[in-house]
Amino acid sequence: MALVLLLSLAAFVTSSITAAMGVGGGVVLLAIMAQFVPPALLIPLHGAAQLMSNTNRVFVQHRHINWTYVRPFFLGSILGGAAITPLALYMPVALGQVLLGLFILLATWKADWLKLSNWHPAISGGSTTGLSLILGATGPLVMSVLPKSEWRRETVVATHGMAMTIQHGIKIIAFTSLSVSILDYWPMLLGIGLATLAGNIAGARLLSTIPESKFRMVLNILLSMLALRLCWQGLSSLMG
Repeated sequence: MALVLLLSLAAFVTSSITAAMGVGGGVVLLAIMAQFVPPALLIPLHGAAQLMSNTNRVFVQHRHINWTYVRPFFLGSILGGAAITPLALYMPVALGQVLLGLFILLATWKADWLKLSNWHPAISGGSTTGLSLILGATGPLVMSVLPKSEWRRETVVATHGMAMTIQHGIKIIAFTSLSVSILDYWPMLLGIGLATLAGNIAGARLLSTIPESKFRMVLNILLSMLALRLCWQGLSSLMG
């Protein structure tokens, strides 16, 4: 029971962060869960927790979703998930973390080099969903491929939430097909689900108070910090 309360509190705080900034909470929650959850179950259970968190975010901010972007993103995600599922339990993570961190840094500060705004949503959906099955928390990666400069902050946060709902839903289906039992942990998931709903409501109110220009600068700094953390984790594993 103590573990359920602890992770529920963590879910409330991290979902508030994500609802306010669009990214960050999932990575923090993954780091916290890693201290208590067996490694083989970490990514599946984190995926279930993030599915609930992002579903709640979509429920709270559904009016701002860019559905024109989401529909092809969804189709690409299905293809990417189907292609990577057979490899999900066997792919090395450390090198992927380094490459992912470097990509996020490049996409955040030199997006014009990658021409991300020219990426078709289906390509973005397929590539990021495949990586999510291997690396777990790829919220910063999805945020980096969204055409953020063309959208208002509410659209960025809401559309990112819908994209992550799609990805984590596919992740749950994928790991269930690999005989990973997630429902055995239903008390933990119930507590996290209720906590993320409250956190998303609190974060959405905070989002409305942040000026547009400050939102983009803080978001870029947050993405960079998360990317550097990924690089450090990957390099530490490779050198250890």
